[in-house]
Amino acid sequence: MRKMRRRRTPNGAELNILKVCARSLVLLAPVLLAGCLDEDNPQRPSARGAGPLPVIGDQIDRSSKGDRLITRVWAERRSLANARPRARDTIAPGAATPLSGFYQALIALQSGLRQDPVTILHLGDSHIASDGFSGDLREKFQGRFGDSGRGMMMPGFPFPYYRARGVTFGRQGKWTAANSFAGDAGPYGLSGVRLSAGDPGASLSLTSARGALEWAEVAFATQAKGGAASVSFGGLTQLVPTGGEELKIKRVRIARKGRRLEIETKDAARVSVLSWSLGNNRPGIRYVNFGIPGATADTPQRWDERFVANDLARLKPDLIVLGYGTNEGFNDDLDAEAYGARVTALLKRLKGGAPKASFLVLGPPDAARLPRFARKKAKDAAANAPCRALSETERRDYALLRKTKSPALARWHPPPKLSAVRAGLRRVAERQGAYFWDWSKVMNGPCGIHAWARAEPPLAAGDRVHLRSAGAKRSASALFEELMAGYEAHVKLAAR
Repeated sequence: MRKMRRRRTPNGAELNILKVCARSLVLLAPVLLAGCLDEDNPQRPSARGAGPLPVIGDQIDRSSKGDRLITRVWAERRSLANARPRARDTIAPGAATPLSGFYQALIALQSGLRQDPVTILHLGDSHIASDGFSGDLREKFQGRFGDSGRGMMMPGFPFPYYRARGVTFGRQGKWTAANSFAGDAGPYGLSGVRLSAGDPGASLSLTSARGALEWAEVAFATQAKGGAASVSFGGLTQLVPTGGEELKIKRVRIARKGRRLEIETKDAARVSVLSWSLGNNRPGIRYVNFGIPGATADTPQRWDERFVANDLARLKPDLIVLGYGTNEGFNDDLDAEAYGARVTALLKRLKGGAPKASFLVLGPPDAARLPRFARKKAKDAAANAPCRALSETERRDYALLRKTKSPALARWHPPPKLSAVRAGLRRVAERQGAYFWDWSKVMNGPCGIHAWARAEPPLAAGDRVHLRSAGAKRSASALFEELMAGYEAHVKLAAR
């Protein structure tokens, strides 16, 4: 009979080594997978002959592979894991967060294993239309994780007071703006606006105020009897016909280094511009904001589904931020339950076009109203009137009190539907697996906007709705700190 060889049992020290190796593979797997190259993406550098990639911010140099790369990743993860815990870390050990996918993308980016930019898409109302709050967030994210360029923007001057930080606009000739909130006929993509011209020689220009970028792109809407336009960037000009029987987005991309992008119509046929973009071919953050004054979560219902899907496929957002609710809060006839259903439908629609994205829902900031009849009593009534939240009785009888111009309402007060909108958005976020951030808590709750408007220097405008630059900056800092606290907690959990 053949003698059976006895299987050797690992001793204690060997078992410990095996456990450490297993934990290492579990920890590194998601990061390594996140950094895999997508061969179908022409914007990603080739793995062959690409040469060393530059170090950006606290990213690592990916020109070396193998053991040195693993060592650097482990060193960075160990450094983050050993950081002192922060009091506002609220993620329990082992718990998942709605932002896990976004945080994993940031880990891959900061570890140097991701070559694509991490894209944040922010949709909303006037709070981001002038790129104050969103612009401050962009600078904070890019300051920490690297700058991959300005990304997609509305075409210049679609409505008064539109701004985009880091760029300037120019316009010559007659251009007509269409706005999805105003009810103008579509089609619209994610920008929710469109600029059109029907005369030869009309031009639009977009200039970077922060140096040259490596590519520019313009999205036109094709249409029957559409005209031709030239697109110029970095010394290269391309002629673009926009005619076609099928209504679709036609994108023109110029991969040249430049600062100024220009569009010029070439004939009397109509040319329609949906958006334009500037960017760099390097890892980092792209923070794309599309905000329209007066917009609500119902405004995206007027956007063309195919155009939205096309834009989402182009952007590939890792995080989508919804910043609606203020205008809904001033609608005294709002059906909160029906509104929640419409927000849910919007989230599902965006998830369908960006299945890998995490979602962040913002509860609207505090705001206050002073009825018109109270303003007419004295010129300085708005400045001197106090602010106090509505009582339960005032809330119940609010319509009657306003109709009879009751002196009880002759003060600043949050509109009665605002808190209901905020609570409804929180419920929708919880049910749909999105992260919820209550903007009003930065202002210490009801009538906080009143204190901000009276501060020196003022943090909010006198209308008790919009923020001054200092208030937008304070809000952006609070949100960024909360998101980064969650990010650091996520890294620590992975390191364990």
